[in-house]
Amino acid sequence: MKTILEIQKLDRQIKALEREVAKCPASIDFLNYKKFMSEGRNRLEQLEKQANDIIKNYNIAAAKYSRLQGDSAIVKKQNTENISLDNVSALIGETNSLVGELSEESRQMEELVRKAEEVVRKSQELSQKLTEAKMRSVTIKACIDAKQKEVAPKIAEINKKIAELETHVKDKDKYEKYKTMKANGIFPVYVPLENEFCGGCKVELSLNFIEKLKTQKMLTCEHCGRIIMFEN
Repeated sequence: MKTILEIQKLDRQIKALEREVAKCPASIDFLNYKKFMSEGRNRLEQLEKQANDIIKNYNIAAAKYSRLQGDSAIVKKQNTENISLDNVSALIGETNSLVGELSEESRQMEELVRKAEEVVRKSQELSQKLTEAKMRSVTIKACIDAKQKEVAPKIAEINKKIAELETHVKDKDKYEKYKTMKANGIFPVYVPLENEFCGGCKVELSLNFIEKLKTQKMLTCEHCGRIIMFEN
């Protein structure tokens, strides 16, 4: 068990070096870049859908406008000399209605054109920002690679020590369980009892659990799955 705990200490050193890379400014910038690119692509898709909707609505409005123009031309061509006085009022009302509808449809079409121009402008601006971000990402990635190269020899040296210790591990089953838990993101695997709390997740443990732990010396935490060790 002592050898496994020594290996865990070395694994913690590797984790610390990996966190050093993950927390360097370039890595944080790269995460922000990936988030921006993802959000940007989603926004471009939204703008494209919006543009398609505008085009669809514009075509509908244009067709209606064209139909109204045709109706207006028919009304204008009517021979008013043959229309009785009773029908003049109706003709004037119909003409005014068509003029009003034409005016409204024209206004809607102008508004749709304005919206389309705004969508195009936003799309172009966003595309430009995405292109600039992609160019910057090359520099950011180079900084991350440099940081990884800096810590790589240290990690390699630690891995050599781990490989040496592995030859001295007696309880192979426990060590296999340790490696499996570490691979599943449960790390550190073995933690101490800290007063009445798990040394891993820091959650308070029940008195019944603690009594069992004192007897069995090792128990799996009910909350985080780590193995709590009790030492007198």
